[in-house]
Amino acid sequence: MIRFDAVSKQFPDGTVAVDELTFEAPTGQITVLVGPSGCGKTTSLRMINRMIKPTGGRIWIDDKAPAQMDEARLPRGTG
Repeated sequence: MIRFDAVSKQFPDGTVAVDELTFEAPTGQITVLVGPSGCGKTTSLRMINRMIKPTGGRIWIDDKAPAQMDEARLPRGTG
């Protein structure tokens, strides 16, 4: 399961790409993020794999924070 708890991302220029996103993607089920261009879909996915660091909130993958997981193995286990 992947869980976002009030996750936010604000870039240094002040742009807020993700604003307190909360959702749960259960293991074994297809989950889709839908929205217009520029709403933060890609940024949210990149935060799961630690390609972008969130500025607020917490992300959990099977009750572990991505920061506690091996960075090289992380993308392989979340696809």
